[in-house]
Amino acid sequence: MDDLFQKAVGFLKATLNNCKNIDDKEKQYRREHSLRVAAIARHIAEQEKQDVIVSTVAAILHDVGKYETDVHHDHGRVSADVAMDFLKTSGLSDKQVKDIHYCIAKHVDDNAGYDYEKIPEAETVSDADNIDRAGVFRIFQFLQWDKADTKSTSELAASYEEQNLKREKLKNEYKRATDTANRLFQRNLQIQIDFFDNLVRELKLTDFPVEKGIYT
Repeated sequence: MDDLFQKAVGFLKATLNNCKNIDDKEKQYRREHSLRVAAIARHIAEQEKQDVIVSTVAAILHDVGKYETDVHHDHGRVSADVAMDFLKTSGLSDKQVKDIHYCIAKHVDDNAGYDYEKIPEAETVSDADNIDRAGVFRIFQFLQWDKADTKSTSELAASYEEQNLKREKLKNEYKRATDTANRLFQRNLQIQIDFFDNLVRELKLTDFPVEKGIYT
């Protein structure tokens, strides 16, 4: 099983390396993101008694064709078709190949582009993708994207407070398909919320007069 996963990773790396329209930094992020998603999907599948091979291989390859389309919502369906070059020679059963294709195809917008029996592994791949995006590494990316070093402390504090309101809403309203996925998603979101709550608190310490009780 692990040998199969390594071969899938090799296919992912080779496909990304052949992309001409993205730089090495983006290739590295997409590869590392895919491996984190695969680790999360494998854990969920093991805990929820799902097909670990289907969930893990689909997660490894879920973004393999992301840069072959300019339309974000299409990259799941495109990636599923790109992945077939690997799946056809993988030695997997016909059903597993079809299941993996379906998992990848629908992970972006819940639309595979064709009718197929719903399978829990598809939800697991989508959930694992979202769990990674709610992870600690995303905090690092948020700070980069926001160009935090170019903004005033008051601007940053207001922005991060607004973002945390959205995270709280997600935490309270958006449920994942399984208990395991929901627990991981909730944990990751809470880590982000706690980080930005504390960051906002420290940013506000630079303003005078300091708001009463801000450091309690």
